[in-house]
Formats: sequence, C-alpha cells, structure tokens
Amino acid sequence: MKRVTISDVAQKAGVSKSTVSHVINKTRFVESDTQKKVLLAINELSYRPSGIARSLVSQRTRTAGLLISDVGNPFYHEVIMGVEEVALANGYSVFLCNTSYDLERGMKLIHSLIDRSVDGVMFMSSRMSLEMVEEVVKNQIQAVVLDWENTQVEELAATITIDFKTGIQQAVAHLVGLGHENIAYVSGPLNFWTARARRDAFLEALEECGVNPDSSLLIEGNLRIEGGHKAFNQLMQATPRPSAVVTANDLTALGVLWAARNEGLIIPQDISVIGLDDIDLASKVTPPLTTIALPRFEIGRRAMQLLLDMIDYPATVVRQQEVGTWLVVRESTAQPAKTPVH
Repeated sequence: MKRVTISDVAQKAGVSKSTVSHVINKTRFVESDTQKKVLLAINELSYRPSGIARSLVSQRTRTAGLLISDVGNPFYHEVIMGVEEVALANGYSVFLCNTSYDLERGMKLIHSLIDRSVDGVMFMSSRMSLEMVEEVVKNQIQAVVLDWENTQVEELAATITIDFKTGIQQAVAHLVGLGHENIAYVSGPLNFWTARARRDAFLEALEECGVNPDSSLLIEGNLRIEGGHKAFNQLMQATPRPSAVVTANDLTALGVLWAARNEGLIIPQDISVIGLDDIDLASKVTPPLTTIALPRFEIGRRAMQLLLDMIDYPATVVRQQEVGTWLVVRESTAQPAKTPVH
C-alpha cells in the first residue's frame, strides 16, 4: 500500500492541500463544516501527517533543539522531562544536544539544528557564546536562553533567569544561625557567568550575616564529583579549616561528602555540607544532603512553553521570566564541633 498523502486527504475532502494543512496545524480559521470534512477524510484514510505535510503552509517542522552542558549531570533529567511534557502536548519533537562545555562543539550542534530547520532552540548550557544565539536568530529561529544575564542576549532571545541569590542567602543564614564562622565555598569554573554570579551571591550573603569572607576558603571546582573531592583536599590545607562548605551544585557536594568520609570525618558533626540543585540523589545519600532547591521540571516546562509562545506570539510574549530557589534542610548540616577538625 502506498503512503496516504495530504493530496489524498484534500481530494477526498474536496478542498485544497493548504486547507488541509491549516486544519492540521491550526494556522488559520477554517469553517466548521470544512473542518469536519477534512477530519473525516483524515480518519477514513488513516492519514498520519508527516513533518513536511504539517509545515506545508506554516513552514514549521514542529521540532526544537535543546542544548545542555553535560548529559551525565542528573540536574538535567527533570529539566528534559519538563521540556518533553510540553513539547509532546503540542505535537513537537525535541533534539537533545550535549555540548560537553565545549564552545566549538556547541556551535557545530547549532549548525546541525539550523540544517534541520528547527522552529526554536533552548539554550541551557553553562558554557555558551553570544555568537551561538546570534547564529540561531539570524536564521529566523526563535531562541530561549536559561540563566545568562546579558543585555545583548535579551535583545535577541527570550530568557529565564534563576534567582540563586535567595536560596544562597538562606543557606548562609542557616549555617551562621547554627554557629558557623569559617564557611567555605566551592564554585563552578569561573569562566562561566553563572559560576561567578553564584559565588558573588555567596560572598554577599556572608557580608549580610556579618561574616568576613576568607579567600583561602574560596575554591574553584568543575561541577563534578571529582572536583568536589579535590576541593575538599584543598580546604583541609587551609588555616583555619572550614566547619562548613557550600557548593555550586549537588555533584560537587557529593564529592565533598565522599572525600570527608575517606578522611574519617563524620558529617555533619565534623563538617557541614550544603549543595545546590536538589537532584534525586541528594535525599538518598547518607546523610541526606541539605541543598538549595530549584524547580527543574518547572524550568523545563517554562522554557518549552516560552519557546512556543515566541514562535506563535513573538510580539506580545513576556520575554524575560524568573524562577526562584529555596533551602531544603536535611541531615548534612549541624552546629560546628567545639574543637577544630583534625
């Protein structure tokens, strides 16, 4: 049997191919009686619209690209689920692109998405460039950028900003309230804008709580478990040693927990640890991790819906949006030990 085409549907319904496409894509008003004829023909012929047929008039492929930094980072799992929920509900497919924090690789992926004629691209990579966004937009493709404050980007694309400051303030206030004074921070790579912003929010929170920051307790990590392990070993050489550590993400915090346990330390009695992201594993490790949570599934949903709104209503959509963060207290934080950790 030959594949049923949009022409077959149009012939059976007695309408033009463009009318069939308008009914399928909901791109233009079609009289109720005509719609019924088209839908009846689709049902009788068991027609399944191809991507090309669906875009005949709308010139859409009903596809979108999603750029992330690290497919192995569990932070992205729920983000992707949120994106896919909205995409599926709106008849869209999503191409997942893993940049591995590599700008050259990221640009190659952008060109691949452009070649596929995607309708839009969501940028959720910690390391990206303005040129990537410009390349997408100049090809008449809508873009949504997550957590990158840049006035040039805001002129080109819709943005979702994460308010890390509130959650970090809560984390520092929690530790100071427990009696901690020597509080360390392990950042992400400081060539990432987001890493610098989170570290600055930490330093500001210390000052607000009346604690003087100690540069020897500020360590640059790599957002991975081994980076947390290495950062902990560096902190153990500091004088004085920290009684608490705040990290830029949960994977780094897990590395700190692992390294501390290898050194024979007990958490939180010997050292308190706070992560950021609230990944699933955070509540399942021993002890369960105190962390700064953000609504990852909701971020994915918001990003995909914002992209769809940019495609359908570019002139009226609210292009700048924000999501919040908050502290989730579990068992990895407690009052500091009365004697220094040895």
